[in-house]
Amino acid sequence: MDDAAIVALFWARDERAIPAAAEKYGAYCAGIAGSILPDRRDAEECV
Repeated sequence: MDDAAIVALFWARDERAIPAAAEKYGAYCAGIAGSILPDRRDAEECV
């Protein structure tokens, strides 16, 4: 799903927005959180 479609889901308050964003950006965000937070559990909670 492209970014515009994900943003449209958020604007529509559609429940599918969060899973769509997590699918597309979850690994990327987890990598960033993992490089900032030393505890893996904290990084997982952050994402």
